[in-house]
Amino acid sequence: MSKGMTKAERLDRMKLLYCERAYSDIEMSERLGVDRSTIYRDRIDLEREHPFIEEEGGRYRIDRQRYISNVRLNMTEALSLYLAARRASQQTRYAHERTASALEKIAIALHKPMTERLVNAAERILSQRSDPRRVTIFETVAQAWVESLQLRLDYRPLSGQRARTHRFEPYLLEPSPWSDSIYVIGHSDLARKVITLKLERIERAVLGEHFKRPEDFDEQAMLSHAWGVWGSDEQPQTVTLRFAPGKATRRLKETIWHPLERITDTEDGGCIWETEIAEWREMLPWVRGWGADVEVVGPVALRESIIGETRAQMRLYHLDQWLSRNSSTVEDFFGD
Repeated sequence: MSKGMTKAERLDRMKLLYCERAYSDIEMSERLGVDRSTIYRDRIDLEREHPFIEEEGGRYRIDRQRYISNVRLNMTEALSLYLAARRASQQTRYAHERTASALEKIAIALHKPMTERLVNAAERILSQRSDPRRVTIFETVAQAWVESLQLRLDYRPLSGQRARTHRFEPYLLEPSPWSDSIYVIGHSDLARKVITLKLERIERAVLGEHFKRPEDFDEQAMLSHAWGVWGSDEQPQTVTLRFAPGKATRRLKETIWHPLERITDTEDGGCIWETEIAEWREMLPWVRGWGADVEVVGPVALRESIIGETRAQMRLYHLDQWLSRNSSTVEDFFGD
């Protein structure tokens, strides 16, 4: 891997790896593809400037508690970080001082006009309405995830009338790709399994004892069939949608909506979009958003759900009554 690397580049790479986890000299030499003696000398050089910890088995890592990073970015890397930071600022709905501070620190490492935009975003966050309780819950859950601490959570689901208390082990914090929501995934003693909770629905969070995350927890496998972050114990179902030709099909192809999606062009210029989804109910708002430009082909339950909502809308706008009285078409009702 290090073929063509200068020593300075290799040292930078080693710093990043040692910050992630502990490595023996042999493991690091295999990771970078250089001789063990070279890794040993490089590690000694790094230890002169950075706080190292030696673990069992002759493995070393940088002490993240005492390490202050100095990030150097090229223009493309800076842009990637800027876009991620902008997304974070857009998902922050309350005055959150630490989020604003993070944006200001990132701004220092970037270039104009990125610096100015992030500073403005930080100011906008601080100007939003204050909700100390929500900020405290966010910081408590984040600390529990980083430090592998149990949580005692009072959580009220969307359809629930009262909150229920979980003893919860947080395995993952994950933002929703379709909204400004953040979810925490982990094991609940109440549900007796790994579940997903929406951060905004947590009413109280208290730190508990340390826990050990299961080695077999595979977030990629869990989320591979999710629409967003919601998984399911059920067998994934194939969702098949037919998109109208023109703008709808062009817009669909501009974005990767799901990592397992498959798109097949149709003769009329439209397309068929398919993917395997663990819980199709989660994607209902997305399907609704396409309106008459998409037809649900399957599964049957999803198609019937959309049909039922269409009928409800017809009743809401009294279209069903008008059609029955006049024996006319929908086009007659709306006019040209």
